[in-house]
Amino acid sequence: MKKVICTINLLLWLVVLVCESVAQPHLKFNEGGRFKVVQVTDMHINLKKGQSEVCFELLEEVIREERPDLVVFTGDQVTELNPRATWGRLVEQMRTCGVAWTMVFGNHDHEQGMSREEIYEMVKEAPNCLMSKGNVKGVGNYVLEIEEKQSRATAAVLYFLDSHSNCELKEVGGYQWVDFSQIAWLREQSARRECPSLLFMHIPLPEYNYAWNGKTFGVRLEEICCPRLNSGLFTALKESGQVMGVFAGHDHENDFIGVYYDIALGYGRVSAGKNAYGCLEPGVRVIELTEGKREFETYVRLKGGEVKNRCKYPVDFEDLKKLK
Repeated sequence: MKKVICTINLLLWLVVLVCESVAQPHLKFNEGGRFKVVQVTDMHINLKKGQSEVCFELLEEVIREERPDLVVFTGDQVTELNPRATWGRLVEQMRTCGVAWTMVFGNHDHEQGMSREEIYEMVKEAPNCLMSKGNVKGVGNYVLEIEEKQSRATAAVLYFLDSHSNCELKEVGGYQWVDFSQIAWLREQSARRECPSLLFMHIPLPEYNYAWNGKTFGVRLEEICCPRLNSGLFTALKESGQVMGVFAGHDHENDFIGVYYDIALGYGRVSAGKNAYGCLEPGVRVIELTEGKREFETYVRLKGGEVKNRCKYPVDFEDLKKLK
């Protein structure tokens, strides 16, 4: 009988251990009512010596110094000819850091011998990875909710969209637009959640061109490489009344944030080493939400700790309304 009891206790302990090992973190505002996101974009990791060490050094430094609640990778993470080993290195780095993380795909992630689906299957079970596949066009259309600091109620929402790759219509060219199925899905999801929200994706929206014409923080050193046709995602965001801002990557020499019709449109800061084009020093974008308020603070942090282009939404863009 004692052996049976011991066996049962051992099995229960193993079940608890397994559950703890696979349990993913809840996103929650801290005791000060703040929630910090670090956006990492366009690392283009290549394990060839001298190419991408800076990417891993940057990740380690930023997570140590900024202590984010969530790290978001917004595409083009790996462009290595041996992608499985490289993705494994990135997953191990995030496991060691011990912070919650998630991602969307860029237009190059699937070009090195692994499809989006294969990469997703590899990373989805990684410790602290919160990515989901979704059930509309693409891989990585999903929602993450941030809970109030003193309850399990949802206080803010983060949306993630697959912005695809090259245009499927050769006569149009350029980049593919967000699909109508994705927009319908986002409308449905936002209708269920009446709280401040952000959206993360890789390829910027056409409306970024209009945001640049207003008040901005940061630089635009290259063309805004958005889809040539507009499928109406921005209109859906505006009608939802909940999305405060959209954050993208893709354009390595742009890191500005501006506002168009009261929605912030911002870039991350390119986080690549020597293996990607561009003249900007590698860094990240930091975004900090405040519980119960439709606002956020954001800035670019460079490797080494320099902070640039700190601003607050909406207060630092309020004068735009006077110009209308």
